[in-house]
Order: sequence, then structure tokens, then C-alpha cells
Amino acid sequence: MSTELLIGLAAAIVVLGIFIHAVRSRWFGRARGGFLLAISTGIACVGLITAALQGLWSYQRGEQVLFGALVDGMRNQGSLVESVIQDNVATAFGNLERLSSGASIDGAQRDIGQAERILAEIQRFNPRFLQICIVDGGGAVLCSSSVKNELEPVNRVAIAFNLEGKRFASDPYVSAVFDRYVLYLSVPIRKADGSVGGALTSRYDIQDDLAHLIDSAKFGVSGYGVLTDPEGRILAHHDAARVRSDISSYPAVREALAGRTGWTDGENAKGTRRLFVYRPVRSVATIGQKPWALLTEMDFHEAMAPIESLRVQFLIGLLAVFVACLLVAGQVARSIRRPLHQLVEFVRSVRGGDLTKRVAIDGHDEIGQLAGALNEMVHGLQERDRVKEVFGRYLTTQVSEKILNGQVALGGERRRVTMLFSDIRDFTSLSEKLSPEQVVGFLNDYFSEMVEAVFEKGGVLDKFIGDGMLAVFGSLDEQPDHPRRAVMAALRMKALLGKINGERAIAGLAPINIGIGIHTADVIVGNIGSRKRLEYTVIGDGVNTCSRVESMNKSFGTTILVTEETHRALGEDFECREMPAATVKGKAKPLQLFEVVSLRQAMPA
Repeated sequence: MSTELLIGLAAAIVVLGIFIHAVRSRWFGRARGGFLLAISTGIACVGLITAALQGLWSYQRGEQVLFGALVDGMRNQGSLVESVIQDNVATAFGNLERLSSGASIDGAQRDIGQAERILAEIQRFNPRFLQICIVDGGGAVLCSSSVKNELEPVNRVAIAFNLEGKRFASDPYVSAVFDRYVLYLSVPIRKADGSVGGALTSRYDIQDDLAHLIDSAKFGVSGYGVLTDPEGRILAHHDAARVRSDISSYPAVREALAGRTGWTDGENAKGTRRLFVYRPVRSVATIGQKPWALLTEMDFHEAMAPIESLRVQFLIGLLAVFVACLLVAGQVARSIRRPLHQLVEFVRSVRGGDLTKRVAIDGHDEIGQLAGALNEMVHGLQERDRVKEVFGRYLTTQVSEKILNGQVALGGERRRVTMLFSDIRDFTSLSEKLSPEQVVGFLNDYFSEMVEAVFEKGGVLDKFIGDGMLAVFGSLDEQPDHPRRAVMAALRMKALLGKINGERAIAGLAPINIGIGIHTADVIVGNIGSRKRLEYTVIGDGVNTCSRVESMNKSFGTTILVTEETHRALGEDFECREMPAATVKGKAKPLQLFEVVSLRQAMPA
């Protein structure tokens, strides 16, 4: 795995780690629509990272394939050079052997014309033979050359080897005479009896072969091949002026001369960045010697053009994947946002008190399950409100809410409260003139007005007793002013009675009168009854006293009477009239009663 791919993989892991931490820490929750933003970001992030890693891996593989192809091509080119050199040398040996059979080493017959004839004959087929020499057994030399100046002396060591059989000098060198790289070849000349009597030698122009071979090897627009000798001097180059230049400092040349094949990039002698592909070259011309170096150099940007094209395609593909991820994320977010908005609007409607709506979201996924749970919740709230409404017809709303919330326990507690008892005067004679249905309708209308007055002042409806009712103030919540609330409710009931009588007068019916008694005392308040049936009520002597006070309105001709305990708590808020002390049933001591006339104008209602 390449370094770039490892770095990309590490960066992807870091980005995913940050995103997971952000999701778990609810960073997106700080923004409006953060949930959808998290989903969109997650899809886009994962898609982009996947595409980036896949693209980077593909890019690396493409680069490896490209350079692998260059190296393989160079290896094939090197094999071709080796093969061509081998074939050319073998062909030159074959020509030289055929000519050696017609050469004579007899001193009497040996003349310069023989060597010239041999050279002329072989150059007709291969002009790369530059010189022919006949050497006898005593070392005498007769040479003919295509260059008409003084010839170089013959290498005696090489001749000695050649006398042993068909051999060749394995090290090319620059001939001072021919000013070229030449290969020194020799074959034996045999006598009539088959023994070796001398040698036929030749200097062969290998530089021309190599130059022709290198010129035929072109790579792209700027690529070409270069062949060097074991010392790093150029043997063949497409620019003849570069031949014999020393490029041993090139890393590619050093690697090839060390026997390695590969590629590298760097600057050439002109300071241009080039891509070098190198390999060693071995042939019959290098037997016993270090290998030659064959390298192909090409303009780096031209060599990288396929990679650059691949990189552009990779970036375009990455952008396309990113756009596709955004589109997919947008569709996913939209599919989630729509039901979520419905749920939000539904919850807002419920918060506003509308329990008639339902969420129309089907499905078994989490959103569908949530919608079903919300619908069930609202149905439960409707049931609770219905129960509260039913309870409210019998108990005050505060009591029903506390009972439903489990805030009212079994048993009772002693509390100081103010009780209000009201009754309709002469109801028996009134009801005798009405049918049972009319009686019920009349009482429902009457109690609707009276109970509302009690509820307005925070009272608790304890019970209905025929045409009478008992209300309690201060039994449920802390109400330090419960005496005042009770009197205010009584005055409100008196005012509502005027409204009822007005309506009855319009209907041609006789007016009705009521009596209200108010008393403040310590009683037992709470859930009282059996385990199967309970009643939230008050128990104590104060309840009986309140009922007796109400009945005293008949004797005094009044509407609202309060006991001394209640009057003492009222202070100066109300206009009251003291009544004579009265003895009531069940009480040995007379009660001091007061009639409540009205609320003082200076005091708030």
C-alpha cells in the first residue's frame, strides 16, 4: 500500500471519527434542522470518503500500471538491443569465416591487394567492416583499410587468443584511426592440412549499428533511448554530438550499470526534468566485462500526461460522486423532514389544546411508530379530558385534576375552612306545580349558575342535597382568604339569582328566593368512604352549624348570613349588619350572626 493511500486512509478515519463524535455529542442539535443536517452530512461524508479512497487507490494502481508498462517496454527494448547486437556480431563472424577460407598466408603470395580484395568484397554486403588484416603464424601483418592513413598496431594479445580458435575482442574501444567505437573481430586461417596458420582480423563499426538501433527506438514525442559503455560514456544517442559524453553521474545510469532495472525521475544535463527508465544490457560484445546501460528518457510531463488525465478524471468523478451524495442526502432528508414537520405541527396543535387532530403517517419504521404513539397519546388525553369533564360535573376542576394526578390520598386531614350552604326557599311547594322533568330541568339551570359562582372564587363543590348545595373554600389549596372568597361567591350567587328571576319574570313565572349560610371552622377534609367508593368531602360539627345558619335566613328574612368566626375574618371589606343572637338546633349556646349586605365600594371585588 502506497504512502499516499495510507495518508488518505488515515485522514478518512480521522474525519469519520470527528463526525461520529459530533453526532454523539449532538453538535448538530445546536442548529435548527440539525437532525437533517447530520443525516445529510453523514451521507455526503461517507460517500465522498469512499469515492476518494477508491479513486486514490485506482490512481495509484494506474500509476503502477503505467510505469510497469514503461519498465516492461524498456526491458523489451533492452532484449531487442541485446538480440540485434548478438545477431550482427554473429553475422559479421559468419562473413569473416567465409572470407578466411579464401585467404592465403603464404609469404610469397601474400600482398596488399589480397587484403584489399577481401575488404572490398565484404563491404559490398556490409559497409560496417572498416578494416581487414591477415596475420601469419609469425606475427606478420598485412592490412587493408577504408581509411587511408596510418593504421593502429594490432593488439598482439588478442591475436594470440584468436589463434586458438574463433574468438573476438569483448571490449569495444574508440579507434584513433576510425574515430568511432569499433569491435575487434578475428577468425583463424587454416592451411590445407587443416592446421591454423594465421588469422583474419577485422575492425567492425558497432557504433553505426547501435546508433541505427537507438534511432529506431522512439517513445512519444520527447522520448528516446541512450546506450552507455560500462564507464557511463554514451555509445549511442539520437544526437550524434552527445556520443562519448559522460553521464555516469545520472542515478539511472548508476543503477543500470549495477545490474538493476527500474525507473526514476530527475533533471538531465540541460536541467529539464525527465523520466528515466533503465536496465543493463549484456551481449557477446560485453562477455567478461561490465554490462552496458540502456535507458530511455522522456519529458516528465509528457510521461505523466496519462496520469494527469487520470487525475482530472478522478477529480471529476469525485465531484460527481459528491454531487450524487448531496442529491441522495437531500432526498433522504426530504423524506424524513416531511413527516417530522407533520409531527412538529401535530405536537404544536396538541400543545394549543386541539385534541381532534391525528397524524396521518403510516409505516412500521421509527417515524411510523412515533406517529402511532402520538396518536395514542392524544387519544389518552382526550379520554382524560372527558373524565375530567365528567368529574367536573360532580367535583370542582381542581379536585378532579388532583385526583387524576394522584395528589389526593385516602383518608382525611384537619383543616380550617369556610363552608357555604345554600337552599331554595319553599322549593317543595314550587316543585309540586312542576313535572319531574321540569323539576330536573329547573335545578340543572339553577345549579349551573350557582356552581359557576363557586368555581369562580376557587371553591370546591362538596355535594348537592336536593335543592341545596354545600361548597367549601380552603379545603384543597392554601387559601388564607377563604372566608372572603366564600362571601364573594355568596354575593355573586345573589346577583345571579336576580338574573334568573328576571328570566322567569319574562316567562311569566314567579320569582324564587334562596338562603345562604356561611361558617368558618375546623373540619376533616379528604377522601372518605369505603375502599370501593370514595367521596371527597368535609366532616365535622361545622358542617351542621353551616346548615343551621342557612335555615336562620327564614327567621330573619335575609339572604346571606355569616357566623361570628367568619365575620371576624372578613375585617372591614364588607358592609354587614349584626343580627340578634339566635339559638339553633343542636347548639346550647346562642350564635351571633351577621347579614352580609354588600361589598364596600373601596375594596376590590
